[in-house]
Amino acid sequence: MKGDIRLAAKKRPERGAGADDAETSVEPDDGTELKSVGPLRGDVDSPRTRSRARPAVRAVAGLALAFLVLAVFVSLTGGWAVLRALTRADPGVTVAAALAGVLAISLWGESLRRALQRAHPVGGLRYRLAYLSGDFARQVLPMGRLSGSAIIGYAVSRPFDVQYEEALAAVTVTDLLNLLSAVTVSAFGLSLLFESATGDVLTFIVGLAGAVVVVGAAAYLATRRRDLLERVVVAVVAVGHRLAARFGATTLERHLHPHSVERRVESYFRTLDAVADDRRRVASVACFAALGWVSFAAALAGAGAALDVSVPVAAALFVAPASGLVGWSPLPGGSGGVEVAVTTGLVATAGVPVSAAAAVALLYRVCSYWSVVCVDAVATGLLATLYAE
Repeated sequence: MKGDIRLAAKKRPERGAGADDAETSVEPDDGTELKSVGPLRGDVDSPRTRSRARPAVRAVAGLALAFLVLAVFVSLTGGWAVLRALTRADPGVTVAAALAGVLAISLWGESLRRALQRAHPVGGLRYRLAYLSGDFARQVLPMGRLSGSAIIGYAVSRPFDVQYEEALAAVTVTDLLNLLSAVTVSAFGLSLLFESATGDVLTFIVGLAGAVVVVGAAAYLATRRRDLLERVVVAVVAVGHRLAARFGATTLERHLHPHSVERRVESYFRTLDAVADDRRRVASVACFAALGWVSFAAALAGAGAALDVSVPVAAALFVAPASGLVGWSPLPGGSGGVEVAVTTGLVATAGVPVSAAAAVALLYRVCSYWSVVCVDAVATGLLATLYAE
């Protein structure tokens, strides 16, 4: 073809309907117009839109898998007998058990607030909504139980003048005390059950021992081998910094700069020390964490009462926290693992038949997980509506 060929855009229509239909065409020097080679703007979502969509897709996929696992669980523990038992649940008692589950999460939120108060004054409706919104993400995302500390720390730091590292340090202290409280409450229930347990509770004892080891190791690293932790963090972040620089991710490169990371690590440990050194505050945080586990135990006993299944208070105190420790699952909320742990615990400690124990476990999860997720979702919407920036 003779002459130069140049790309020329047709006149762009006014913004509004048809604004996205502007096309490019190829015009030779002779003035004729060749076939359009495509629109200037495609229907491609921005990176920000895609990044927001990914957690939602993960949550939906995780919840779908959770329902599938629960269906398998029901089929293996009695099938229709379990479902028929659930239909006979007392509505009033079920609501009371659900309120106990929501109260447990609220008590844990208060536990974190008291830890944060050492560095920054936080509280009020905005804090409650922020905490519940973080708990919502933690509950519905796969592996949310592993990344829960980071999620909660981010959620409660955003609305207030709190550095993320400071919030994360407070969450770390709260989580360790929460774990220690779970072991304490569960061990207390087990001590009351030793003579009346009718099954094998070895699995739960091993789980409690494992939790004690985790708490001890975390406390040792945070207090005695802090230099080792800092070196590990800096080494890992240095790899991320080099990758970000190589691929041109300037924002990530800036955040992962060694000096920035070292400053944040120092801020994290400074807040950790400030919270841990206040013994009265630590005792207060631990008290609210333990009350949260007691509320979950009340929800379990209430679920049994709603189904006319006898769940002794001692069994509830043992099984509720122990199931949270040993019933690990990568699915949202630990779905599947917690139900199996509760069922096994009730059969072992209270002599409840398997189908009845499975029904109690499912209703307990409705009261302690699904009801909490609904409240968290409402709080997330209210936070976005009332405090939109």
